[in-house]
Parts: sequence; C-alpha cells; structure tokens
Amino acid sequence: MPSGVEWALRFASEICRNPVAAVSRWKMLSGRKAAGCIPIYVPEEVLYAAGILPVTIWGNEFSHSSRRGIPPFVCSVAGGVVSAIRSGKWGEIDAWVFPSTCDTFQNAFEVLFPPEADRPRFPFVFPASSETPGATEYMLDRVEAFREWAGEISGRMVSEGALERAIRVYNENLQAFGLLEQRMKDSPGSFSGVEYFTLSRAGMALPRDGHTKILRAALSRSREPFRKTRAKVFVTGMMPTEPVMEAMDAAGAAIVGNDLALGHRYYSGPADETGDMLLSLARRHLRRDPCSTLHGLARPRIEELFRRFDDSGANRLLLLRMRQCEPESGDIPDMADTSRDRGIPFLSLDIDLQAEEMASAKMRIEAFVEMGE
Repeated sequence: MPSGVEWALRFASEICRNPVAAVSRWKMLSGRKAAGCIPIYVPEEVLYAAGILPVTIWGNEFSHSSRRGIPPFVCSVAGGVVSAIRSGKWGEIDAWVFPSTCDTFQNAFEVLFPPEADRPRFPFVFPASSETPGATEYMLDRVEAFREWAGEISGRMVSEGALERAIRVYNENLQAFGLLEQRMKDSPGSFSGVEYFTLSRAGMALPRDGHTKILRAALSRSREPFRKTRAKVFVTGMMPTEPVMEAMDAAGAAIVGNDLALGHRYYSGPADETGDMLLSLARRHLRRDPCSTLHGLARPRIEELFRRFDDSGANRLLLLRMRQCEPESGDIPDMADTSRDRGIPFLSLDIDLQAEEMASAKMRIEAFVEMGE
C-alpha cells in the first residue's frame, strides 16, 4: 500500500495530467457547477462559498491546440485558453471569470470568444492602483457584484456565513502550501521542482480542502534532501513547465524560493477571517505583494523580489519569461541590472507552452547551474 507521500504525489500527478477528468468527476459526484478562472487573483472564496468549483486555466491543459485565428501577439497562455474554448475542449466549464491582470483578456476576450459561446462571463476589473482614492470602495463594489453573479450561476445565495467558512478553508490551504515552501527553503532538495509544480498545479483543479489534505500528506516526507544540490535557485515569472522543472532537477538545482504566478503568488495572501467578509477580500487584494500584472504599490516590485531572494538563501535568480507577456518582459532590465550589481547569476529563460524547446532549455539551465561553481 502506498505511503501518504506516494499517494499525494501520485494523485496530484493524475490531476495535472488530466484536469478535465478531475473536474468532470467532481461535477458528477457533487451535482454542482465549475467556473474557469483566468490567472490570477480571482477571489475564489466567493465561488467556493456559492458551491462552485474554481478551476484555474493556464492554456496548456491540452496538447497541440490550433492557434488559427489567434493574433500572433497573444501569449501562449491566452492563446491556449482561447483555442481550447473555441474547440469545445472545456465543456465541463459552466462559466468564466476574466481578471484584468492580463491586457489581452481584459480588452479583447469578448472578441476572441466564438460567437456561439453562451456561457456566462464575469470581467473582474481591478483598481489600476491600490493607492488611488476610492480603490477600496471600488474593489468592494466589484466583489459584491461577483458574489451576486456567483449566486445566480449556482442558484444559491452566497451568505456571510458561507463566505466566512470559505475564507477559513482557503487560509488553511495557504498555510499548508506555505509550509511546503518553507520546507523547500530550509531543506533544499527535499522536494524536487517537478514535485513542487505538480502539487501547485493540482490545487487549481481541486476543491481547496481536498488539496490541503494532499499537501499535508506530502509534508509527512522526511526533511532529508533526496538529491544532491548544486545550486539554490529563486524562480520568478508567470509559470514553469514540467520540462523546465525536469531540466532543473537533472542539473541539481533546488528551488528555495519563488514568486511564480503558478506558485507563490497564487498561494499567498490570506484574508482576514473577522469582520465583513467581502471587505476582507477587497482589502486582501489591495495589499498583495508587488506584481508586474497588478496595480501599482508603494513597494517597488524589484525591491520586494530581491528582499525575498535574500530571505530564501538562494544563490541564483531564474526568470521564466512567458513570450509575448509585456508586464513580465518589462521586469527584465531591472532584474538583470540589480543581479549584475550584486554579483548574482541571472538567467532569463523564454517559455512558450506551444513550443518544443526542451533541449535548448536543458543546456541553458545546466550552464546556469555551473556558473560560479
């Protein structure tokens, strides 16, 4: 009989390989609906409180999706999402949520959808800056509208008590994921890059309380590293891919910190469990860590990035830059300059979900790990 760790990693891998099957199984057993959430920062607690399964869509759930009709300037995340929707591959999704973290989806998602697509869609436009007067009131209004929309989709009112329970469930999950990241920092090599990617991605297609059980089972593993570590790497960017993580593991790179969108950024930011729950969600959004896809903050993103880099004990910085993602591309000069000034090995590696670039990525990562040895 497999151990708790083996079960957790095997189950998470199955979810990652076929998230559609996982969503379909949940819908069949629960009789409820699922909402596709474009990354990131959707207040999923509202959907959970409405009895809806939030499913974060990254555009790489299906292989060899046609990009016919997709503008060439659209990144592979947006292109993959739209291609899958146009081809009917996400039939299990009953409604869609589009946050304004991506200019493509904020400004063009109605045009990119096929004319016959009739599933409800909620454009969640965030404040341009958390410092703007009235930002809290505006964000609260959007969260309230989102609650009403979710109630209409599910057919049940989202009560304050349901929101309080949802926030508690999500906070427990964030805490468990934080323990995973702390373990990787304190014991480099205790979890591989592929295992981190798998555990992170699986939580985006599962009920959050179920994902917490998986994380707790995985954390029962010994703290001893399972592989020799040649480099301690802090990873930033939108998302990794499994081939990139495999290349990092093969090169002996241990992830000791990250602010990946498909990683730490998604699993950070607990909401206050006391007081007005909607206001708690609004305030949580406005105090998030600096992010290239989000509002302006008093703390510059690069300053916060290197603060977390120092705290992690990393000795290398790796940026996984999604091609055609303008916000992420704008960070490269500041990252490169600061890394050079501080003598930190830095690599910017392009990610394209539709391209086969394993050999090139493997060679560059191996050379990156060897720097300064």
